[in-house]
Amino acid sequence: MSGMKPVTIAFYSDATYTGGAERYLHLLASNLDRNRFKAVMIVNSDRTPEVFGYWMKRDGIPVFNTSLRLIGIPSGVREFIGLLHDINPSLLHINLPGPYDSEYGLVAPLAKYSGVNHIVTTEHLPMVPSFLKGRCLKRFSDRWIDRVLTVSEDNSGHLVSEHGTAIGKIRVVYIGIPDPGEQEPLNLRKSLRIKQESFVIAAVGSLEDRKGYPTALDAMAGLPEDVHLVIAGKGEKESEYRRRTGELGLEERIHFIGFRDDIESIMREVDLLILPSVMEATPYVIVEAMAAGLPVVASGIYGIPELVKDGKTGILVPPGDTEALALAVKHLARDSDRRKDMGAEGRRRYESRFRIERSVSETVDVYSELIADSIAEKADVR
Repeated sequence: MSGMKPVTIAFYSDATYTGGAERYLHLLASNLDRNRFKAVMIVNSDRTPEVFGYWMKRDGIPVFNTSLRLIGIPSGVREFIGLLHDINPSLLHINLPGPYDSEYGLVAPLAKYSGVNHIVTTEHLPMVPSFLKGRCLKRFSDRWIDRVLTVSEDNSGHLVSEHGTAIGKIRVVYIGIPDPGEQEPLNLRKSLRIKQESFVIAAVGSLEDRKGYPTALDAMAGLPEDVHLVIAGKGEKESEYRRRTGELGLEERIHFIGFRDDIESIMREVDLLILPSVMEATPYVIVEAMAAGLPVVASGIYGIPELVKDGKTGILVPPGDTEALALAVKHLARDSDRRKDMGAEGRRRYESRFRIERSVSETVDVYSELIADSIAEKADVR
């Protein structure tokens, strides 16, 4: 594509909250080579949080709003078609935080009808069980999708078995993040009135049960008094988790610090990351921990073992197992040398596999494959 004007790639999201899937889209769009690609973002103005659009605009990515509705009482269809005609992208990349987002994927056939040549999706949580309506609509929309990206090999299996995706369409591209480098000190212990010699665990993510917070809170009750848990995140379960913390008598050792945009700095000032989730694909927080040289204790589910190498970069435990989680934390709290070795191995693994440059490059390979095929087809017709 050298010597040609940049190829326009449009991204679409109708997510109702800003989480890992939205971060994925932001990192991808903002790290494309702007000599080769022009990235634009289309968001559903009725649903998408303002912070997501802010991220894009801050990084110079144009944001277009639509009020598209395809399920129930359809609306915004003509507006969406007109918007695609005006943008005229060579490729539309649809983000699917859950398998039934983007109107069960029906944005894809609508985009094809609008004249978009190539459709790519990214599936983040295909392990979500199917149901009759979702299965029918999703398999219908899949006909118009050229490639399905997903973030783990485990996800690939769920796409085939749960949703009927053709294996030939699937490409596994692991997530990546920019190297955080050195971070400004937060003096986290001092700000939270935690003794410097205390062992500090971090848990990061939306305050919802699938992230395993009930297990984490109960595990804290079985850990020594010099172990503290810092929870970075917000969500509808916060009041429930605070109440449970009080029932356990752990108000002095469990610290709720809300949503934070300085997770890289927090990683530098804690001793361990825990992620006792019951549903995850490849969470960014684990990659952030690896980049910071921080060991991880996490549930050994879905795509997590593709990130955390059990016994080498961290410890994997069964989801919902309070005793196993507490025991793993105890072992690492007592063994600073093992933590150091695990952190160093995690950092090496990040450098070799989970840099943003590699993730973007492998995604661009998929784009280029489709665009090159299109050019070749046009040449054959001539």
